[in-house]
Amino acid sequence: MNKDNGLKRSSRNLTISARITLTTILGIIVPLLIVLAMSWVFLHSMTSYFNFSSVTTNSYSMLNQIQWNQTMSSISNELISSDSEEVKYSKINGAVTPLENVGVKIYIEKDGKEFYSSANKSEIFSLANSIIPVNEAHNANYFGENGMVIINHAEGVNERYLVVAASSDYRVDDISARHLAQDFPSLVFSKTGLIFILIVLIFILSIIALSFITSKTISKPIKELAEGANEISKGNLDYEIDYESTNEIGQTVKAFNHMTGRLKQSLEKQSALEQSRKEMIAGVAHDLRTPLTSVKGYVEGLRDGIANTPEKQESYLKTIYSSTLTMERLLDDLLTISRLELGTIKLEPTETDVKSFLDDCAEEIGLELEKQDFDFEYINNCGDGVKVSLDVDRFARVITNIVANSIKYSRKDVKGKIVLDAQEYSKSIIISISDNGIGLDSDSLPRIFDTFYRADKARSKTSEGSGIGLSVCRQIVELHGGHIWATGAEGEGLTIHISLNKMI
Repeated sequence: MNKDNGLKRSSRNLTISARITLTTILGIIVPLLIVLAMSWVFLHSMTSYFNFSSVTTNSYSMLNQIQWNQTMSSISNELISSDSEEVKYSKINGAVTPLENVGVKIYIEKDGKEFYSSANKSEIFSLANSIIPVNEAHNANYFGENGMVIINHAEGVNERYLVVAASSDYRVDDISARHLAQDFPSLVFSKTGLIFILIVLIFILSIIALSFITSKTISKPIKELAEGANEISKGNLDYEIDYESTNEIGQTVKAFNHMTGRLKQSLEKQSALEQSRKEMIAGVAHDLRTPLTSVKGYVEGLRDGIANTPEKQESYLKTIYSSTLTMERLLDDLLTISRLELGTIKLEPTETDVKSFLDDCAEEIGLELEKQDFDFEYINNCGDGVKVSLDVDRFARVITNIVANSIKYSRKDVKGKIVLDAQEYSKSIIISISDNGIGLDSDSLPRIFDTFYRADKARSKTSEGSGIGLSVCRQIVELHGGHIWATGAEGEGLTIHISLNKMI
């Protein structure tokens, strides 16, 4: 494994407490180093010198070294600038004049050719080599008692420069250092020094105290977050982190608890949906098996010659045809609900007269209910000219499914009755289809429009339905921008209400 990658990984694995401790230590050391460095510079240089931008002396000091660094940096920046050759030469000449005034020899070379020189190239390199051995291919930065030598390289887009500065008239004086060493004890043990030490100690203790408090307020909730995540990974979705705060960590904890709740709801919903699908498969299997068994039995009767008269044969064929229609409707419902859930069904709404549409529906419902020996009542209190936007074929399917559902769940000991009622309001119409069937309990009423839901506990004929017809109704109504709901009670029948917006 790469060593650098190992170090990076180790740094990422530092605990929050370790990071805060490290930050605290650095927060103490770095300011102290800066204060000491600035104090040293002030004591040794700033009381005598104030010009940092150019070299003013050939005697070594911290300030002198800063001046050299600044000067050589300015020369390099100018050389690789976009100025013309004449402008560059003029500016370089102005920059090196103060250096030459203190006995420094300057040589500048561009792409192997002389650009500026205080003297002959060989003379300047001989001077530099007499101070220290130099290699013009490498940078050098030497300050010593026998002189100073600086070699820099500057590289632009399409050009390369070599800058050489050398001087044998240079001094390194240690008097200031000895003076500082002599004065340091008196400085430290003076009142000013003691006050300075006291301030530094207070500064250090304050940082340590604040870091300790910060560590406690950060590491504790983060530890609780880690414990919460561990509990969730074990499947404990009831776990909740007890931490109240409006800061960033408090918001994170709140979001974490909310996420846990949403995850639990999602899993419960998924589990309920899976259970519904299992129940749907059982219902569909039964609904398909019943007509298939009927078809099979009557086909065998025809094949074996049991239906030996034209009347029996016609009766058998009618039963086979009716069973085939039942299977066709069931498969059509399955296909429709699948397309609705996938969003592939697109409505083709037209401006529809409510009264005419419901009159046609009532006529078809009446004929079907007459065959089923049901009573039928039709009430329409919508005025002439009331219009809604409908996909007529799709919405007729809604009415048909609701009526078929009422027929399916009628009571054996009571003659069935269905009432189709329409009422007009200022901005909407409400269509109601009521029956006197077995009804539903209050718990099942809100759920009968869920996909694959079957009110097993409320209805005695649960085996007769797959639980998809009313779901188709809900989705088609909602695609029309309407609303559908149910009212009723167990043993007292069921009423399905549909609200649609009028076209104004």
